[in-house]
Amino acid sequence: MNMEFNIIFYSTLAGLSTILGIILVTFNEKIVLRYSHYVNSFAAGLILGIAFFHLFPESMKLTSKAFLFIVTGFLLFYLLESGIVIHSGSEIHFDKKDIHHHNKGVVMFSGLFFHSFIDGIIIGVSFGVGPKLGLLTSLGVILHELPEGVTTFSLLLNSLKRSTALKMSLAVALATPLGALICLAFVGNLSELTIGNLIAITGGSLLYIAAADLIPETHSTKGLQNAGFLLLGVLLLFLLSNLD
Repeated sequence: MNMEFNIIFYSTLAGLSTILGIILVTFNEKIVLRYSHYVNSFAAGLILGIAFFHLFPESMKLTSKAFLFIVTGFLLFYLLESGIVIHSGSEIHFDKKDIHHHNKGVVMFSGLFFHSFIDGIIIGVSFGVGPKLGLLTSLGVILHELPEGVTTFSLLLNSLKRSTALKMSLAVALATPLGALICLAFVGNLSELTIGNLIAITGGSLLYIAAADLIPETHSTKGLQNAGFLLLGVLLLFLLSNLD
């Protein structure tokens, strides 16, 4: 099989893995909503795991300025969330809580979409290096896209209307093959330094989502269950990162 086929095939599998996660949430919506704080705890662990065990190490291998771009990604998404506001003179009025949830949903979607998009680029670049590296990298991406699909839809569903959450979740699923297809045109010219910088920015944005949006919500209920689900999410991504 040639490189182009491998890139398209495995990035499509990654997208389908995300869609499978979305389907699981669709069939268990009541359970997800009933235990949303547990879902948020688990999602925070997953996102922290993605950032620390997958994105940060990869970026540090590719660029000496990884920490600079990690901070850049964190600050960019802080500014994004701070900038999405409804001015007092607007004709549309929302409850403050509704605005917060809408902003959070948009920020989470942006970070998750960008992460999935970069996953597609990573698949493309890895196959550009060699088929063995491409296959190993693709397997790691596919495995962590399944819990990402569950996380993406359940979190967006908790912040946005169902139809909007579903559309955004499907867009996240399509981001991986989209990134891979775009990478096909540049796989021979895209430098490792550029990929490293993009990965670092993505990691910083997801770190912001976990630290500023998800973890604070886990404090709304007492008990060790939330901490347990957060640690479970981190552990899962730690194990998956060793499969890359």
